[in-house]
Amino acid sequence: MNQRTRALVAGTAIMAVWYFVLERLLQRLPLDPFHPALLGQAFNSMAEHLMAGRFDLDPDAIGGEAFEVGDRTVSYFGIFCALLRLPLLPFPALAHLDITRLSCLFAVCLGGWFQLRAVLLVRDTSPAGPRRDWLTAALIVCILLGGQQIQFLRASIYQEIVDWANALAMGFVFLATRGLIKGFSVGTLTGMAVFAGLALLDRVSFGVGLYAALSGVLLLRWRLALLPALTLLVFAVAVGIVNYGRWGDPSVFADFTKYALNQDQTPERLDHLSAYGAFNWRRIGFGLRYYFLPYGQTLFAEARTAMIDVMELPPGSFFLSDPLLLGLTCAFAYNAMTIKGRWLSSALLLGLALPPILMLSAISMSYRYREEFYPFLILAALLGFRGLCRNPSPFGRKVRAAIAAAVIVSVLVSHAMAALYAVIPFGSAEQYIAKDGWIGTYAPRLRAGHD
Repeated sequence: MNQRTRALVAGTAIMAVWYFVLERLLQRLPLDPFHPALLGQAFNSMAEHLMAGRFDLDPDAIGGEAFEVGDRTVSYFGIFCALLRLPLLPFPALAHLDITRLSCLFAVCLGGWFQLRAVLLVRDTSPAGPRRDWLTAALIVCILLGGQQIQFLRASIYQEIVDWANALAMGFVFLATRGLIKGFSVGTLTGMAVFAGLALLDRVSFGVGLYAALSGVLLLRWRLALLPALTLLVFAVAVGIVNYGRWGDPSVFADFTKYALNQDQTPERLDHLSAYGAFNWRRIGFGLRYYFLPYGQTLFAEARTAMIDVMELPPGSFFLSDPLLLGLTCAFAYNAMTIKGRWLSSALLLGLALPPILMLSAISMSYRYREEFYPFLILAALLGFRGLCRNPSPFGRKVRAAIAAAVIVSVLVSHAMAALYAVIPFGSAEQYIAKDGWIGTYAPRLRAGHD
């Protein structure tokens, strides 16, 4: 086993152990990877129905997240996580085993593993020097102990979907990085197409971003496009079949007019949907405040009356959780027009920017949706890392201090955000903040724990 492989194995082991322990500490859970999670039987039920050629699921399994289409109960969640449970079905003792927590842990570690591989790839193909070593160490610490790997350690049906979409996107980003450095081959492009297709089966907003990014590359490398394009088409047809089986229309991913919660408890959301749609550019200002500069109780109250259904706790900012990624992204942007392969890089980043734009304009804004921003940030940061390594001169003392500070802030803030996310109920922030304030909302829950 060479040094690079040992580093990857060690990094993955650190991730798995620490993430498993941290989630249990934050949520006061037993050391049981199969401890029941919120709506943890939904994908088991979906898998059973898929095996019978049906696209519905048991109402009791999906609970308040049900969509009522005629006399059937369906879900808008993609089928990818249900496919993961198909191997359990032949065994009666395992068919209803709740693997949500184990699935989330595996997805988070897989996403981190792809990121570590991408960082080491950039390192191995960059000129040796103190810049390369300094930035490699900083990025590895941020991947293992900060950012997206730490902040979202709360297993649920909602988080499992996003964790797997992000893991698949990180696989896509790793292959994209390899293609930009070593050249795109049919195999690399087809692998990217498989990741994009699986992401589309899992969470459409992630999937369309990967589809758009790969489509841009295929336009520029059209001689290699046949097999990757066919792969994309096969997955798109599969998703269309699922959509047709659920909604009667292959182009519909979710019909929120049939959402049971909207019909029974929050009918005002139907007015928002009718007036402004599921995505609207006029929400982008609210989205920027929510994801980057959240402040004050008025943020939530104002948004509630201005075409947004939900803004969930906790508030957060990429400026605090991921300053190193943002700094490297700025470094890439500064040198973007001088790098080799800038058109391919631009095509990839433009496609990967689509999910963040969708989240900024969405009718609901949730903490876990921050993961939609990371494929863009990670790829841009890797390109910034590679660009900075072209200069052989070492960083000055102030720059080294800034990098070290960015890493420390990322690790500390990410763990703090994980603690906040672990204890707050899902749903609109306004109902908690308006009643109890920030301290009154969090203090008792942090003391008692919540799952």
